[in-house]
Amino acid sequence: MARKILSGKLNDQFHAMRVLLQKCLSLAERCQDGESIRILRERLDRLQSAALFVIVGEVKAGKSSFVNALMGEDVCEVAPDPCTMGIQELVYGEERDRMALGDNWERVFLPREVLREITIVDTPGTNSVIANHQKITEDYIALSDLVVFVFSAKNPHTGSAWELLSLIRKDWRRKMVFVLQQADLASQRELVVNRERVEQYARERSVQNPVVFTLSAKRESEGESDSGFTEFREFLRDAVETGEVWRLKVEGTRDTVQKIAGNLLAELLKSQATLAEDRAFYQYLTARVAAHREKADNLRHFAVRGLCDSYDRLASGLERDFTEGISAGNILRRAIPFIRDKDVQTWMKELQAAFEEAVKKEIDANSARVSKDISDAILSMFGELTRAIDQRQGAGEKGIASAYPDREEILLRLRKQLEALRIADIADKGIQGADVGNLSLAGGGIAALGAVIALATKLVIFDITGGIMAVMGAGLIAVTLLWKRKAIIGDFSRKMEKSRQEFRDRIEKEIAGIFGKLFMELDQRLKEPIGRLDADNARLTPLIDEARQVIALSNLPKET
Repeated sequence: MARKILSGKLNDQFHAMRVLLQKCLSLAERCQDGESIRILRERLDRLQSAALFVIVGEVKAGKSSFVNALMGEDVCEVAPDPCTMGIQELVYGEERDRMALGDNWERVFLPREVLREITIVDTPGTNSVIANHQKITEDYIALSDLVVFVFSAKNPHTGSAWELLSLIRKDWRRKMVFVLQQADLASQRELVVNRERVEQYARERSVQNPVVFTLSAKRESEGESDSGFTEFREFLRDAVETGEVWRLKVEGTRDTVQKIAGNLLAELLKSQATLAEDRAFYQYLTARVAAHREKADNLRHFAVRGLCDSYDRLASGLERDFTEGISAGNILRRAIPFIRDKDVQTWMKELQAAFEEAVKKEIDANSARVSKDISDAILSMFGELTRAIDQRQGAGEKGIASAYPDREEILLRLRKQLEALRIADIADKGIQGADVGNLSLAGGGIAALGAVIALATKLVIFDITGGIMAVMGAGLIAVTLLWKRKAIIGDFSRKMEKSRQEFRDRIEKEIAGIFGKLFMELDQRLKEPIGRLDADNARLTPLIDEARQVIALSNLPKET
């Protein structure tokens, strides 16, 4: 049995290979790579079973005849048409038997001693017209320990087998030998030339010192000593007796792990690079939002200062008119019924109405200007963000790495979220009870934003000035005004100063509320993908470290 011919060092290597396979399998499972999981599990199951020799070649190259001649009996069906419909595994059994393993896959048990150490697999032709033949063949290569390429001795130049050889060397680095079968159909000169060509083709595909056998299954079946099968059987016998088949299995396992771990690492690094690229993009958006926030703060200060300057100027005019209106002459004139043009209360009401009308007119005009400035600022910001997202999506379509599968979905969701932000929702929260209508960013329609500012300022003005004048109008009489004129003017000035401060605070709060809630929404929209990318990167980092560790372990020195 196999374990009897393993050296202590080779036994240690088999143990190391088992650990290595398990580590690589764990990595593949965490990466959810189904094909790699399948290959590694089968490799693990077969690790100390008979070495796997896979027979490949084009249709009608004589593979089945070669296997039959090697076994000394008709195991594989031979017919004029492409008859190997699937994979046949030839394994040791006390008596001949067959067992179906699946579609296009069966196991044949034969009482042949060589099959105690070697499992021989006959595969469909690499150029077969029957569906799935080539895929079945290529999938089986990953499990092989030695690949035997069978060519027609008369014509070994056909392309599909050499393409498969290139795949095997590039992807799996399998050891291989070459068989020129059907030697009875070629002249001696053709055999010499074609053998040299096979060696040349093999070296061109990085096969060093290619081993080539020239065989004739027909001559072997006729009992001819020049069939070439004696040499091939000696090759198999030496491989078994020297333990070469087990070294092949160790090296094949090592190469499989290196291939799969290398592929997984490449995909993980690709995904990590994509995550970093996407995170940099969202950080760019965050930086642009921060820049627009700074502009918005400057705009807010400018708007508040402009509105407050207008209110201050009108309030100062009101104070002058009030001070002048309660001069001694005016008070006496309005206190004497038969000489007055209007009484004090009428004058106060008219003064209040004139002030409120002036405030309404000027603040409304200024509010429209402020509204346009705010509208332009918001439109500029959202235009810049959506253009950046559109460019990013376009770049993805043109080939930016897409190893991170949800990246397009995140970009699309962010764009929709930006379009769905509604200033009405923000403004309504800042101005309780204000019916400002539906003001939507989608489509760029924010022309009615001036109504928000105008309504806010009118509410402030009426609350403040109405309250001041109502109180003052009810208590003023001519004698009292003359007697307490200085105190009344001082009190009026203090109340007007208070009204200025309340106006400033209210306007500051309302405009800040519009921007504050908007930028808070934007920050939340951008934090979500950045947090998701960071979580995904945190998940990838240990997988990358694990893949590198597996590759490092697989690169330990081989047995010489």
